[in-house]
Amino acid sequence: TRPLTPIDETRYVSVAWEMWLRGDWLVLFKNGEPYSHKPPLLFWLYNLGWALTGVNEWWPRLVSPLFSLGCLALTLSLARRLWPAEAQAGRNAAWILASSLLWLLFSTSGMFDVMLTFFALLGARGLLVAAEGRNRNGFTWLAVAIGFGVLAKGPVVLLHLLALALLAPWWRPGLAWKRWYGGLLLAVLGGAAIALAWAIPAAILGGEEYRRMIFWGQTANRMVD
Repeated sequence: TRPLTPIDETRYVSVAWEMWLRGDWLVLFKNGEPYSHKPPLLFWLYNLGWALTGVNEWWPRLVSPLFSLGCLALTLSLARRLWPAEAQAGRNAAWILASSLLWLLFSTSGMFDVMLTFFALLGARGLLVAAEGRNRNGFTWLAVAIGFGVLAKGPVVLLHLLALALLAPWWRPGLAWKRWYGGLLLAVLGGAAIALAWAIPAAILGGEEYRRMIFWGQTANRMVD
């Protein structure tokens, strides 16, 4: 019922609108200038929805709630894997997340945070699957989560997943740590390949400044700030 809120929501929808007008899915623009502050996944999803339903305001409003619903499902799955003997653990975890005020507020916003959370949870689930002995399956999901997490909000997804992955021999004793870290390396390389499939052609087309910002400036400047 609320309007799209300046500054963030209106800015992101306008970037998606320029992508729609230009038909350029690699280099992002805002007011005619290259826009390097965010990766492209959210804008791709807005444009994909518009291609299917026509240009409208309700589809950009729906993307974040859909990812929020996915996060609840992943929370349910994670809790059941962590506490298989406790039948109510998954339901309780999902209810706690769904009823948190901050989560409710961000679930209605046309921003990147809930989408990033979805891929962080997907990666965590992949790590649990790998820790159960299904390495190929689990690390494949981790690679997908890293790649699309980078496309969602940049390398920050590694901050959430790598600490969990590197400490796996502590929270899951008995792991064959050489095999584990080998699988983890392959998953990180696979995730990087997914992200670079966009970043490399975008850098070539976007020019030197755009290339510098998407590969280094955006992340480094945020850390410094």
